[in-house]
Amino acid sequence: MTTGDGPEFTATDMQRYQVPRLLRAAEVLCADGRVLRGRVFLPAAAESHPGAMRAEEWLNDSSSFVPFLPDGEGRPVILNKQQITVVTVAASADHDAAMDQVGAPVRRVRVECGALRLEGDVLLDMPANHSRILDLLNRPGAFLNVREGERHHLVCKSRITRVSEPAASRPGP
Repeated sequence: MTTGDGPEFTATDMQRYQVPRLLRAAEVLCADGRVLRGRVFLPAAAESHPGAMRAEEWLNDSSSFVPFLPDGEGRPVILNKQQITVVTVAASADHDAAMDQVGAPVRRVRVECGALRLEGDVLLDMPANHSRILDLLNRPGAFLNVREGERHHLVCKSRITRVSEPAASRPGP
């Protein structure tokens, strides 16, 4: 390919500048109620830890748009994060070995986004004096990770209308 004034780049040269990505199955619930099934593109290497970037990290980065490959389509589309309510991925796409080793406290929550209700666990990987659900919701990051068995629901915080803790999971006085 020739640009006129600059050097010529071959297809091999262009591939050197691409960031390796891993495709992971996902279901996206959009703010308008549409459900998209397909694949997300997670970077194969994370900056802050060994291994691939986790789905939670990917959604909580500073970008406003993310690529998504809908099932049955040959080309990706670009989704606006502000128009996403929930992205559900397999727990393996969001595995955090460091958190497993540390044993961060877990709290059971019920999250509502309008009529949508999700129940699962959240990790409270914060200092003890900031370990309330309110602290977790107010910390930076646009998405809250609600872990439900083998699925992780990454819920857009700006779409959450109510969060509660089931009585059995509340810490004692």
